[in-house]
Amino acid sequence: MSWIFRTFLAAGLVCAGTAAKADTIVEAPSTAAGSFISEYDNALAPLQFVKFCMNYGTECEQDTVADQQVPPSGERASAMLREVNHSVNDAITPMQKPTNPLLRHWTLSPAAGDCNDYAVTKRHRLIEMGWPKSALRLAVVLTAGGQGHLVLVVRMSDGDVVLDNLSSSVRPWNAAGYQWISMQSGSNPRFWVAVSEHGEHLRASRLASLRTPS
Repeated sequence: MSWIFRTFLAAGLVCAGTAAKADTIVEAPSTAAGSFISEYDNALAPLQFVKFCMNYGTECEQDTVADQQVPPSGERASAMLREVNHSVNDAITPMQKPTNPLLRHWTLSPAAGDCNDYAVTKRHRLIEMGWPKSALRLAVVLTAGGQGHLVLVVRMSDGDVVLDNLSSSVRPWNAAGYQWISMQSGSNPRFWVAVSEHGEHLRASRLASLRTPS
């Protein structure tokens, strides 16, 4: 499967395992803490994210100077993330949404929803709790089965961690077992960037094409 095709597949965000309970996933060992997701060039935002910003405009606005706080740290931060991950996973009943992109939309705090709804709701809850938007970044990944999935990445002072409706635990990003595709930019929540090996590959391909004589 080509890198470009994988990008479009992820943009569809079918949401792997939407019918799975959060506590049924096998946890990866949390030994990969203390690192950050590598960011590369700009990437297209998922179509449903654009629609989400139209419906929930304040969620996609940049932090004002007054909002630019330092994220909580230490055990207080970890406890907040565990509580939000657990409470949102419990509050939303897993549901498979229509595959037609014109009918799909991301919703805050629905009674039933898919991975997109879990992720945006967790981000919204943390913003309400005083976390800066720059530290809360939606991310598109591919599961081991090749399905597009949306998670919330939280940038801590010592590394990126993931809040996921398929996991009852808050895990380091590189212990989640996903292929990382794209993520919201920390400088502007409306923009997205290619990340990790996917972003590195795209940048290398772009540079190679620029060096190729016409």
